[in-house]
Amino acid sequence: MNGNGLMPAPYTPAWVLLPQPYVDAVAAALAEGGTEVLDHWNDPMDPRDATVIARGADGGRLRFVWDEESGWRFGPMDADGWVALEDTRYLALGLLPAPGEVARAARAVIAGTERGTAARPVHRSFRDYGDGLDARLAAYGRTGA
Repeated sequence: MNGNGLMPAPYTPAWVLLPQPYVDAVAAALAEGGTEVLDHWNDPMDPRDATVIARGADGGRLRFVWDEESGWRFGPMDADGWVALEDTRYLALGLLPAPGEVARAARAVIAGTERGTAARPVHRSFRDYGDGLDARLAAYGRTGA
């Protein structure tokens, strides 16, 4: 948010960074629950997304990706760090689930008890400015919501 309490304008540096505290909170919830988080980062736009790389049960790497249209998806990473499209699965958690909820689902993926779905949900468009998502993301920056 800017100094007068308004949400940052789309495509400004502050707007691009709004998801960062949320992905930080998800990575922290994973680590607190015993999942090895290898890396995590925010990716700026169209749609804005964020990535968390976690260690799988087999020692491999799993990529968990949140985006502002579909929520969370995951898949096993190959040696070059990619996830084959046919291996991508979506978690039925809604658009912006609480970090603890994401961590529980990710642990279930790692344990093999959550398989996700190949069907991509679409909760909104990245062009839906002013629909409340930015305020929800900004809350993580203010309070760690």
